[in-house]
Amino acid sequence: MHLADTFALAAVAQVAAAASCPASGPPTYPKATPENTAFIPFVNKFPLVDSTPSLEFSVATKWSAPVSVPSAGMDTGSTGVMIGAGLLGFSDGNAPFDKSRPGNEYLSSSGRLWQGYWVDANLTFRAGPDERGYRQDVVTAVPVMLVTEASVCRAWKTQGSCTEAQKSNVTMWPTNIHYIGVGFGRGSSEQPDALPDKVPLIHVTHIGGLPVAADLHQGYIVTKDGVEVGLTSDNAAGFCKTKLELRAGSTKTDWQMAKMAIRINNSPWDHGHALFDTGIPQAYVAVNNDVSSRANTTTSKFIKTHPKVLARRSKVVVAVPDEKNPIATYTVIAQGAGRPDPATMQPSGFVMEAAPSPDKGPYINTGRMFYNGFDAMFDSQCGWFGLSELSEDSSKRKRATCPK
Repeated sequence: MHLADTFALAAVAQVAAAASCPASGPPTYPKATPENTAFIPFVNKFPLVDSTPSLEFSVATKWSAPVSVPSAGMDTGSTGVMIGAGLLGFSDGNAPFDKSRPGNEYLSSSGRLWQGYWVDANLTFRAGPDERGYRQDVVTAVPVMLVTEASVCRAWKTQGSCTEAQKSNVTMWPTNIHYIGVGFGRGSSEQPDALPDKVPLIHVTHIGGLPVAADLHQGYIVTKDGVEVGLTSDNAAGFCKTKLELRAGSTKTDWQMAKMAIRINNSPWDHGHALFDTGIPQAYVAVNNDVSSRANTTTSKFIKTHPKVLARRSKVVVAVPDEKNPIATYTVIAQGAGRPDPATMQPSGFVMEAAPSPDKGPYINTGRMFYNGFDAMFDSQCGWFGLSELSEDSSKRKRATCPK
């Protein structure tokens, strides 16, 4: 399968998608068929405090043969596929790939900075077995970043750049980087390349060796067992949904993060955005002073950097998109400085950040333990976000009563 063919198919699918979004209310999703949806299983248990959910895939470019990656973290907190250039056989003396699209990826929670070049690629994932035990290939076509230099640079967060003196742990032509960023609304000065054209799960071109059906509705659902690509009337039925807004000054499918309302203990509600992040175990909270003043903090003994976290028995309540007409509301009682209960939605700590700036506003990054309580749906074509609450033993979705 040629790269040009898959990117042409992806472009046609995007044009067709524009006509399928109604002026108001969620779209009518197609009936499920083998050509418009597939389930890609995680290779590890999810959610776990100490590991990101991971997918098996292979990657091929115009300049490199397919290379298999048995396990790569799938992160909803970043956008874009990162591949160590050395993993594909490239080096100082062997770098024939297109260098017209330089790029950077900065992961603020760890301070990791990856620099390299975006090149077109095919990614092939293995779907879960069907009733006969067969596993089909799911092919997506997106630019991936060939990471030619990896480092740690905390200065990037405030400067948007790094001098060589500010970098540490520098590795050239790394072979150990393979990361799948599938998040939306992540574009910023820290992640300038975090645009929807980089998300593989919303650019599916082939399922089972055949081009996808014309009615495939691009989007995905994150579950405890894996990720479903292609939204249908079956897999989207159990979700209450909220409309997303476009990110200011960006493309017509570059959606902002979902809105939320948050309160701590007996505070008033604060309003901002939520990131349902599979990439980290801790939560980050930035709220205005009338909310943070109702909260006590303690120094975390469990998180390696020992940040200030909400004290034990603090109550965090989050409503999406707001407290007046929510599609979902949940409450988490903080464990304080110690280890969270891995069977609950407790993050490894609610890290309290400084009061937000007026342009950014309040926010919560829930961390991945959120997925002990909910499945999440993202409709990338029409801009809808959905949540479906899980039963107490997390074995199935509860019957939803959605707001009108």
